[in-house]
Amino acid sequence: MADAMIVSVGGTPAPIVKSIGHFKPKFVVFFASQDTADQVTAIKSETGRNGVTFRSEMTLVDDVNDLLTCNDKAEEAVRRVSVKGHHKDDVIVDYTGGTKNMSVALALAAITHGFSFSYVGGDERTKSGTGTVIDGQERVYQSVNPWDLLGIEEKKKIGLLFNQCQYKAAKELADSLANRSTRHRTLFRKVGFLVEGYYLWDLFRHKQALERFGKARIDEIIEGEDRGARKFAQETQHSVAFLENLTKEISKPSRLLLLDLYSNAERRIREGKIDDAIFRLYRLVEMMAQEALLVRHAIDTSNVEITRLPHAIRQAIVDKYKNPRDGKVKIPQAAAFELLAALNDPLGCTFAENIHRFLNVQQARNYSYLAHGFGSSKESTYKDLRDFVLGLGTLEGADAPMFPEMAL
Repeated sequence: MADAMIVSVGGTPAPIVKSIGHFKPKFVVFFASQDTADQVTAIKSETGRNGVTFRSEMTLVDDVNDLLTCNDKAEEAVRRVSVKGHHKDDVIVDYTGGTKNMSVALALAAITHGFSFSYVGGDERTKSGTGTVIDGQERVYQSVNPWDLLGIEEKKKIGLLFNQCQYKAAKELADSLANRSTRHRTLFRKVGFLVEGYYLWDLFRHKQALERFGKARIDEIIEGEDRGARKFAQETQHSVAFLENLTKEISKPSRLLLLDLYSNAERRIREGKIDDAIFRLYRLVEMMAQEALLVRHAIDTSNVEITRLPHAIRQAIVDKYKNPRDGKVKIPQAAAFELLAALNDPLGCTFAENIHRFLNVQQARNYSYLAHGFGSSKESTYKDLRDFVLGLGTLEGADAPMFPEMAL
């Protein structure tokens, strides 16, 4: 059964009568030439006598020898079905009749829409088996949605886009393939959820990312037939384990957040977004100090408990950083490292010993359009800052969560 059909007309009406009788559509677009248009009346009369009635429209090809002309008209035939609102799963394209150019054009025009195709053949033909099917011996062959086969290259593009950190584009392509495919629709939808999970993670929307990974049903992908999707899902399981722990700590500076931010910066530099990468590492330096003060000294930089400050610098910090509006003492990056040094914290001491390196990077960063200057940041500035960050000894780059490669 089908709600709608697009049928190429030519040769003899019998195969088309057989096909329409088989699918019993409510609406048919006849794709005919000037020479075969008169067959439509005969086809409708014969199907009516067989108890099959339907609404119909016709698209005529003026020059059946011109493939471009045939293609334009074939696309018009497809539009006639689409504007009626018929779902792609309920549309059958029968390319049995018409010239070779008409059949090719109809297939090309319809294939990206996710319609199913059919063809009327038979074992008994005229001309010793090389001619047309003998009337009454027709057989309808319904093929799968050809997009399930021809979408292979598009499927590979999902992985290519994902590996280039183009997560939104990869998600949109996965959704598009899910809409056009029949056999692999569920898989593409699940892959789309996986990609969206990483996209949200990349935007620091950790809880939303975790929810999308849940929708992907990773266990089902791992048990599926697609080798590339299985491998990607298996590697994602490790990512999800990290993310689950991370979501428990996102309201305060933590080692997992440090690692996550470092990984995010590495993805930006891979994209060639140097300024974005530098700004993430710059924030990472500040977060390192915040994490060290909170974890090792119970000091919150956004609301410092004065009694926890060393006597030697207590009053100076209060005088300089106490907010007159809410009375809270809030200290910035530089003051946080000075406080760590005063507390004889290893991070503060290491930072103080290498402050000249940080100031050089900071100066280079300030020349950027995104900071205070009118220049473009260099990749060497990022590398210098990354070396400085790793040299502080707070984190190891190898511990950072790296998004897996996708190869579908």
